[in-house]
Amino acid sequence: MDGSLRVPLLVRMLTLNTEICEMQTELFHATLGSGRIARLQEDIDRHCRTSLTTCWLSGGYDLEAEEDWGDEGLSAAD
Repeated sequence: MDGSLRVPLLVRMLTLNTEICEMQTELFHATLGSGRIARLQEDIDRHCRTSLTTCWLSGGYDLEAEEDWGDEGLSAAD
């Protein structure tokens, strides 16, 4: 990380990650047939998408760089 992220943005991403972890723990302990499982899965998916979107909107990420990776993963320049 190059330090270009603003603190509130980083706090938001860490908060989302913490909430996802807590929901995953709750999901693992949920009883079958409780009806809560589907809701937890939806909430986890929504939080993951929000986190990825937040990261992407923060800027500084070149999504086209993946084309340079080739078959061997990251290029030698990395």
